[in-house]
Amino acid sequence: MIRSNLIMKTVFGMACAILFTGVATVSVAADGDATTAIAGQNNIENVTYTTLQSGKIEVKVSLNQALTSPPVGFTTNNPPRIALDFPGTINALGKNMVEVGQGTLRTVNIVQAGNRTRLVMNLAKPVGYETRMDGKDLYVTLQSSPAIVSNANVTTRFAESGGTTATGQQTHSLNDIDFRRGSNGEGRVVVDLSDSNTGIDIRKVGKNLVVEFLDAKLPAKLERRLDVVDFGTPVKALATSSQGKNARMVIEPQGLWEYSAYQADRQFIVDVKKVVEDPNKMVASGKQGYAGEKLSLNFQNVEVRTVLQVIADFTNLNIITSDSVSGSLTLRLKDVPWDQALDIILNAKGLDKRKNGNVVWIAPRDELAVKEKSELEAKMQVTELEPLQTEYYALNYLRADRAKQMLNGETGTLSDKSDDET
Repeated sequence: MIRSNLIMKTVFGMACAILFTGVATVSVAADGDATTAIAGQNNIENVTYTTLQSGKIEVKVSLNQALTSPPVGFTTNNPPRIALDFPGTINALGKNMVEVGQGTLRTVNIVQAGNRTRLVMNLAKPVGYETRMDGKDLYVTLQSSPAIVSNANVTTRFAESGGTTATGQQTHSLNDIDFRRGSNGEGRVVVDLSDSNTGIDIRKVGKNLVVEFLDAKLPAKLERRLDVVDFGTPVKALATSSQGKNARMVIEPQGLWEYSAYQADRQFIVDVKKVVEDPNKMVASGKQGYAGEKLSLNFQNVEVRTVLQVIADFTNLNIITSDSVSGSLTLRLKDVPWDQALDIILNAKGLDKRKNGNVVWIAPRDELAVKEKSELEAKMQVTELEPLQTEYYALNYLRADRAKQMLNGETGTLSDKSDDET
């Protein structure tokens, strides 16, 4: 059972600042031996942050063992936070909070629950972040600008590239491109990638939306322009072409529109939705199927159960998973309602959910169907095996046709003859 039931106990520590040549650095080391290290278990031993001259904040997390993969991370806009999970890791700092108060970063909380530690960066406003690993150190760079991109020609790094081979050859490719009409009338572009590590950039150029797949090969059969105006969506055309080592996709919407993008394993999806124009102001259409608080997720080959744990922590839901739920998932979401994020995760792994109050049961679709069928058959058998009950009614001076009408539940009227007529 996965539950969101973390109890935080915060101990405020002292931080010391060293200023030199416009760069401020604060280091927080372990105070005493508050946590005993366990053999084979990783420890967070030090947290430092640096204010860069570009206005960005770089947080350095030092561990006693190098990470095998970047930690699972998610962000929230209200309140603005960035959370990173370190499984099999304990907090060896001797404190649970680091005061920062520089740029967009206010405080850093280090919360341990069992053998898992969560690093929460509390922000002044939502911003994007990037992570990189260098030996036993993890670096988290906070952007100085908000994470939400305006309509200006600003490039959003949706996914980092896995890079090229030693010979400089392209390491990724696009296997297929499909266009569909969504259930709410949105235009949906579905791209099947060769792997989940393809780098992706998204930017608005004029009236178009440009998606760049970095170091990705585009097969000749996919280098084309599609006229999709007949689908009746905000998208009128879609063009793909090769640009050096990259594959470029140009989506041509019409009217007022907005977009959202997400990736589940090797499938990258862009939804272009219509924006309704109000006489006084322009607002997004209220016909939205998901109403949960928005969050951003960035998972690289993480177990599905860990992803569901993050959703449970974020929503305070009690999520129960079947023993048959297994496997890993690569998922990238930006500012997506949490209930939509849950559906994306379930659809990507062939799972389904059943909700009862504050408890959500998650299992493979076939398993749920078999379980519900068995329950229905059991109820039918109970009904068939129930003993018959006999009731007797005494009828005095009632005509047979009227008695039949009452027993059959008929509401029609009979003749006006009296009941005692024969």
